[in-house]
Amino acid sequence: MHTTLPYNHAHDRAQLLARRHERDLHWAKERRRQHERENAEARALLATHPLRLAGATLWTSAAALAAIGAGWAVALAVTAPGWQAAVDVAGATLTLVVLLASTISLARIRGRRAAARALLRSRDARLSHTQYHIHESVHSFIDARVDVANTRQPVSA
Repeated sequence: MHTTLPYNHAHDRAQLLARRHERDLHWAKERRRQHERENAEARALLATHPLRLAGATLWTSAAALAAIGAGWAVALAVTAPGWQAAVDVAGATLTLVVLLASTISLARIRGRRAAARALLRSRDARLSHTQYHIHESVHSFIDARVDVANTRQPVSA
């Protein structure tokens, strides 16, 4: 006759807890890797010369302003005197839009560099916090695995 052992609730709970602690440990390690990646990106951003970061904005703005200036001059040359005020307004508006867009782009670059500096200043606190989580998760995981091993014996009926 085949006898089945009763369901071991304690072992099942211990396994669930061990899996939860294992997920916590993996999360803490991945968070630590993410912090390291963010720190590396911040260091690379700060190592890049500011003019190199702003180069695309400056070249694009200069090209746009040159095109607007050329178009403005051509439009003033070919339009009737009554329409030259409208051409001036359109040219001035386009010039202001380009200047505003380049100012916003340069401010964003400056903001990214400031955020990178702040991130690197908080590096030690962030890493010690994730190290704390890793440390706690490792010990919780080890304790949970011990509980799994200790509850593996079938419960006697």
